[in-house]
Amino acid sequence: MADTGEILRAMRGGPATLDALAARLGGAEREALTWALDEVQAQGLVASTAGAGCGPDGLCGTDAPAVFTLTPAGRSAARAGHASPPPAAAPRAR
Repeated sequence: MADTGEILRAMRGGPATLDALAARLGGAEREALTWALDEVQAQGLVASTAGAGCGPDGLCGTDAPAVFTLTPAGRSAARAGHASPPPAAAPRAR
């Protein structure tokens, strides 16, 4: 199964469908990749064009397949080589 860091590195190649991302990851197993994408989306690192009618695999009936992209936090994490988003800034003193 692809981990967060592997997905972020693969996503640096640009937006991708589930199949394109699997190819970038050397043929990652579809179900495992779906779970891994759910995790990075929950972390706010990856966004998807999938609408309410789309399945977890990014298939959307008669619509085009979902496209996954890095969010600003995902781009920062990918550049830094981290598997998680950068820490939040400390609150300012008043």
